[in-house]
Amino acid sequence: MFVYGNAKARFTLIEYADLECPYCKDAFPQLKQLVERQDSLNWQWHHLPLAMHGEAAVHEARLVTCAGWLGGNAMFWQAVEAVYRHSRGNGGGLAVPIDHLGLQSALSSQHLQDCIQDNATVRRVVAEQTAAAAKKRIDATPTFELRDNSSGRVIRLPSLLDDAGMLSAMDWLASQEGADAQQRQ
Repeated sequence: MFVYGNAKARFTLIEYADLECPYCKDAFPQLKQLVERQDSLNWQWHHLPLAMHGEAAVHEARLVTCAGWLGGNAMFWQAVEAVYRHSRGNGGGLAVPIDHLGLQSALSSQHLQDCIQDNATVRRVVAEQTAAAAKKRIDATPTFELRDNSSGRVIRLPSLLDDAGMLSAMDWLASQEGADAQQRQ
């Protein structure tokens, strides 16, 4: 799993995203800013390439996962940003070849291509994340969950929340931990 922000944050915003989804693309800069402003919040990516976006969404999910595996967590997020910047969206795929994404300073285009095409583990990870979303009945992107890493509680959010809404959701999750403790007494 790739995480943006403070790895030890109390709360994790989980995004189920499709790299061909225009709404996910629009949310990306907002999510980055939100997490950068909140030290108690990090952001975890889960792939959910939608069938309506076809093979382009699956290919891009494999691409960014390979970038992360080959270049580390920061490279994953750089790859996501590059794909959003160069994607035609709605299943149209990338408007530029992989070697024009600006990732080659840290990654060999050939290693990246080989990983996308041949890495069974990457294929499995994307498929497992997609299946996990389906099991939770998540079938639209972006979908957000907020997890309290202290209690393990998770709530599904109605949409991407602004700072005040996110703080409110975090406070509510934290207060539920206290409510559980009172009920056990």
